[in-house]
Amino acid sequence: MSIGIINKLDTPWAFTTDLQYDKWYIKYSKLTEICQGGPLVGNLIINGQNVFSDKSSGGPLLYFDNIVIVPMFTHKIFVSGFKLSIIELGTMRLRLEKGIYDLIYLVRIEENRILFYQDMNRNKLHTKSIDSIRLNFSEN
Repeated sequence: MSIGIINKLDTPWAFTTDLQYDKWYIKYSKLTEICQGGPLVGNLIINGQNVFSDKSSGGPLLYFDNIVIVPMFTHKIFVSGFKLSIIELGTMRLRLEKGIYDLIYLVRIEENRILFYQDMNRNKLHTKSIDSIRLNFSEN
């Protein structure tokens, strides 16, 4: 089974900001570029609640079986970039993958693997395995 981004024209620079999946209404607010010409990040609002308000979420996101996969922007003293993150909607539990990437350009979920690019030209497809029940990541 393969689940991809709903709007094929969505990119990290321009993506759908109001989404409805099952009983979940997901909206991005206060979107801004991380730098001039850079990807957009902002607040993620789920069913009217600003969840993880201390974090900036990028897009586009992937939705599968009450789980949202979204790139989250992190900014530290010596490094900034995106972390692959999973939100379990029923509990609003957040799990962040360990690596930091310059860009996460999500493509689809395929057989418990998240497929994404790390560059805007989409040169090489990367994968991360995911156990959607335990929300654990493992290298693939």
